[in-house]
Amino acid sequence: MFCAQARVWNIAGRSTSMRLLRLRTLFTHGSQATYIDEIRESVIGKQTKRTQESTSPENALNVVFFANKHNSMSQRLCLELEKRNHHVKVFEINNSSEMSEVAKNQQADIILAPFLTKTVPDDVWNNSGVPCIIVHPGIEGDRGRHSLDWALKQQQPEWGVTLLQAAEEMDAGDIWSTFNFKLNRTNINTLTKSSLYTNEVTDAAVRCLLDTVERFRNGQSPRPLNYENANVKGKLMEPLKNADRTVDWKQPAEEVACRVRMSDSSPGAIATLLLKDNGKMLNEKYRVFGAHLEQADSFNSPSYEPGQIIAQRHGAILVKCGEGAIWLSHLKRNKLKLPATSWLKQNGISIPSMPEPNLEIFNEAYPRTFQEIWTKQTPDGACYVHFNFYNGAMNTDQCQRLSNALRKIARDENTKVVVLMGGHNFFSNGIHLNCIENAANPSIESLHNITAINDLVRDVFSMQDKITISAVQGNAGAGGVMMALASDLVLSRDGVVINPHYTNMSLFGSEYHTFFLERRLGREKMLQITSGAKSMLSSEAVSTGLFDCIIGGNVTEFQSELEQVVTKVV
Repeated sequence: MFCAQARVWNIAGRSTSMRLLRLRTLFTHGSQATYIDEIRESVIGKQTKRTQESTSPENALNVVFFANKHNSMSQRLCLELEKRNHHVKVFEINNSSEMSEVAKNQQADIILAPFLTKTVPDDVWNNSGVPCIIVHPGIEGDRGRHSLDWALKQQQPEWGVTLLQAAEEMDAGDIWSTFNFKLNRTNINTLTKSSLYTNEVTDAAVRCLLDTVERFRNGQSPRPLNYENANVKGKLMEPLKNADRTVDWKQPAEEVACRVRMSDSSPGAIATLLLKDNGKMLNEKYRVFGAHLEQADSFNSPSYEPGQIIAQRHGAILVKCGEGAIWLSHLKRNKLKLPATSWLKQNGISIPSMPEPNLEIFNEAYPRTFQEIWTKQTPDGACYVHFNFYNGAMNTDQCQRLSNALRKIARDENTKVVVLMGGHNFFSNGIHLNCIENAANPSIESLHNITAINDLVRDVFSMQDKITISAVQGNAGAGGVMMALASDLVLSRDGVVINPHYTNMSLFGSEYHTFFLERRLGREKMLQITSGAKSMLSSEAVSTGLFDCIIGGNVTEFQSELEQVVTKVV
């Protein structure tokens, strides 16, 4: 029999009730629950310090955002400014003339362009009273539309973000702030353009923005871009063409994967795939995404041609290169980006399946093959569950496979603590809308997908004798946020952006959110969050009671501090 257990905690001076929301009683391991309380109390001090930065009302700025789309970076920058009491209005721009109209009608102190490909009009950038500041994802002196693409293509060891004043010549304006970072990852498969943008670039942009705002408030001016300065290493780069993004399958797998990663998730690399059908070779051209290196040596056989699809696994396809092979998780032929085998099945193409890899990996930090779900078990009884789904979306099959993995872990008597890690870029974004749209009957598929994620959430909160922790190291949305709440403890990295609302999805009660949210937040706040469309920083999620606490200012810090937390819990 399931029951909700009520607890009262005092965190940083505020009383919060009904925060342990499991649908069962944890009397079998009260000591672990006590450890969680102690850890929460110790960690909350760090979180409080992070949220103490603010601006007095008289010094607050009116900031206008110009953006093609209010994307993950613009959301983060907006929330970081609002957290410090500045006033932000976001305008999604379709053409340059809109900027002139908005600038004329808004009483802005600063105009910020965090994601803008439209040309800034003369009357906007030439207004000396209201600076228009561009967030450029490149090192100082770098100019051009495809900054991150070039950085990955050239395999630069270091890259950066520069905030510069809009000028007549694109990206050549005066410099307000710049910050560089190392361009490397221990898991090279995660180093895609979109991942770099969401993580390192966004973190650096926040740092530069706060520096710029402080300089502006103090009456300081930007400095001119000076290519004679030896420290200015950037230069003007030409826009990449389709030829630059076209895959040459005769190259080694590492080179092919690099070309895919530099175009992922937009616009995608271009590849012609060889499909064998009744002995004939069919050439099909796609935009390709989600490159993972296959590290087995058995695919250098001359029986495979470069570009030939060798095998499939969980929606991905394995393709032969000049040396080695790579997996591609997604393909695109029209507006929909789908698991690779979805397109091939529509063409009636049959591809042999690769064997299922072991769920637990032992001597490696990451899987040596394409593997969306894997676990790492520690000797003291902690099980880290990784589910690295492309863009955080989970289709029916992915939900069911993750459920199966959790049920297997639930039966393991040696596991005491289960840590849900999500993926590198996203914890989870809930159901897979593209797969639903592409289904023969979208209504039926949406029911299957929602049922599968509901079952997954139930598998989390029904682990009878284990502590569960959701480790939200990447952004999360909708059902992904609600899935995290099914755990005993929700830890998040500082700066994570969540979108916990269901406004545009017409869903009620899915992922058990009507149960978890009301008990964490109260009915009024629950309805406000689910019916609105507002993004939220992890720090706000903690202050409202949605999440429990923040650890780590970046992914590396988060993972290190998480291990310390889990060790105490075990």
